[in-house]
Amino acid sequence: MEILIGVFIAIGFIFVVVLSRVITTTIHELGHAIPSLILTNGSVEIHIGSFGDNKNSFKIDLGRFKAFFKLNLLHWNIGLCSRKESTTLFNSIIIVLGGPVFSLLTGIILYFILNSYQWGEAMTFVFAFFIISSVFDFLVNIIPMGSPILMADGSVTYNDGTQFFKLLNDSKMPERFFEGVKLQQEKKHDAAIEQFRKALDEGHDQRQIHFGLVDSLSESGKLDQALEHVEFLHKNNRLVIADYNYVGNLLLQKENYHAAIQFFDKYLYKYFSDSATLNKRGYAHLRVGDYEKAYYDFNSAILQQPKFASAYNNRGLAKIKQGDVEGGLKDIEKSRTLDDSDPYLYLHLGYYFKAINEPQKAVEHFQKAKDMGIDFHGLDYLIETT
Repeated sequence: MEILIGVFIAIGFIFVVVLSRVITTTIHELGHAIPSLILTNGSVEIHIGSFGDNKNSFKIDLGRFKAFFKLNLLHWNIGLCSRKESTTLFNSIIIVLGGPVFSLLTGIILYFILNSYQWGEAMTFVFAFFIISSVFDFLVNIIPMGSPILMADGSVTYNDGTQFFKLLNDSKMPERFFEGVKLQQEKKHDAAIEQFRKALDEGHDQRQIHFGLVDSLSESGKLDQALEHVEFLHKNNRLVIADYNYVGNLLLQKENYHAAIQFFDKYLYKYFSDSATLNKRGYAHLRVGDYEKAYYDFNSAILQQPKFASAYNNRGLAKIKQGDVEGGLKDIEKSRTLDDSDPYLYLHLGYYFKAINEPQKAVEHFQKAKDMGIDFHGLDYLIETT
């Protein structure tokens, strides 16, 4: 009987811990969502149990506000709030601080409730866990962390404390910087370039202005000029470790795969668990013919993110290139079950059929990838020669 009671106590303990984390995480994200709804006119989403993964999530749709709850015991303590509309610097500060403030207020209110009445041991235990969970959310989010947070779509963000200090730094920027950012948001990249250049010419030398210029040059298709400016920053020791990932992405767009690998190497030396960058470096290895290194990068990305469709698809091609044709097909089919909208899926199926000497099916899949708008240099030649 004592053993049975002990089991129930253990189950109850686990239940209270998980429930407290889910509820306090939700409260924290609502702290971001509520001011976002008040201060912007766009849609606002919160994700509990994931960093933006909507698949297999319980959804609550209340017009502009949507909430996604993902049942994942390994990630019940994570959450995300995203808004579709940008806002002013002051409003952004309010939104960023809303999460930690809600967490701290929750802990304070629960503490006063706990001390206002004579609760039994069980309720005191429950209150204590909720207070600890709320204070934990406050501390882990308000203390700036340099390590990026990997989102479900492969992008990165940072915790509330880091974002808050970044916004404070932005407040010291010249007016031209904010004009440039506004023009960026309006997709007027040439006008944004002019504003950022003028700000630099006027003697303002902040990193945000330099990378605002690089972003606008990149978005307007002036990749060579963007890379020239990055090289200037590199020579003057103005790059931080996270910038190497950014530069690697620019080089990947330029199909300068060897240089991209070098920058990804520097970034991944510190952020070795970034599955999105592992997948990109693997793709660069794939394009230069280093299939073994490509395979290990894709494999590492999948270990970090077991439902990473693109990594499965790319690992499938790496296997095909190394002679494991059926193993490659298995990976590509796995990718299809996760996301069948990626044109690279059909490109790689084309390589599979080409490898097993079925040129007609290969061309059909290459053509489908082309029809889906794939950005793959040499696809027409590949279709013609196949």
